[in-house]
Amino acid sequence: MRLTVFGNNATCPEADGACACYLLEAAGKKILLDLGDASLAKLQQKIDLAEIDLILISHWHFDHMGDLFCAKYQLETRAANGEVMRPILLAGPAAPPWAMAELGSGGVFEFCPLEAGRETTLQGVKVQPFALPHLIESYGLRLRAEGKTFAYSGDTGATDEVQALARGADLFLCEASLRNEQTAEQGHHLCAGMAGRFAARAGARRLVLTHYPASHAAAILAQARQQYPAAVLSRIFESYEIG
Repeated sequence: MRLTVFGNNATCPEADGACACYLLEAAGKKILLDLGDASLAKLQQKIDLAEIDLILISHWHFDHMGDLFCAKYQLETRAANGEVMRPILLAGPAAPPWAMAELGSGGVFEFCPLEAGRETTLQGVKVQPFALPHLIESYGLRLRAEGKTFAYSGDTGATDEVQALARGADLFLCEASLRNEQTAEQGHHLCAGMAGRFAARAGARRLVLTHYPASHAAAILAQARQQYPAAVLSRIFESYEIG
C-alpha cells in the first residue's frame, strides 16, 4: 500500500499548489481520495486519469472535489474521439443535485453513495466512512487492504470520532488547517495540536499532516509535534509506503 500526494493546500490552491488530492495504491488498484481545485494538473504529471479505478470524495466542497468536473470533461472528450473508456467508480456522501446533474451525464462515472458507519468493499478495498462535523456532510475515510489500514480525516472539527477513525492506523493523513491559537473555525477544522493529539491517542503508527497553509507550515508542524513527535508535513508529489 502506497500513498502519493497531489494536492494538500487548505481551502484554495496556492501559487503552484493544489487542493486535496491523494492517490492510494492498494490491492492492485489506484484509488483517489478527493480531487480538489488545481489537483488534476498535478495528478496528470504522474498518471493517466483513465487508470484510476475508484474516486472517494470526503465531502462536496470545491477544495475537495472541484476538479471532478475537469476530469469528466477530459474523459468524455477522449471517449468522443474514439477511445474506449470504462466508467470510474465514484463514491462518497450523496452528491448535491447540481453536481449530480453534471457529473451524472456522459457515462464517465458510476456512482456509489456511502453510508456513515457502514463498511463496504469497493475495488477489493474495505472502505468505512465516519461522519465528522463540518459545514456540510463530511466523511473521514478508513481503508483496509493487504493487512494494512489507512485513515484520512477529510475536513472536520474536533470530535472523538476522529480518534476512532485513526485507531491503530498504519498511516493517518489528517488535516491541520489551523494553528492552535486560531479558534474561530475550530468547530469545522482541526488545529495542529488536536491533529497530533488524536493521532497519539489513537495509536496511529504515522501521522502525515495535510490541508495546511504554506505560510504557517513551520508553526503547524511544531504544534503537532508537541503531541505527536514524529508528525510530518505532506508534500506534493511525495509518496509514503504504508505498513
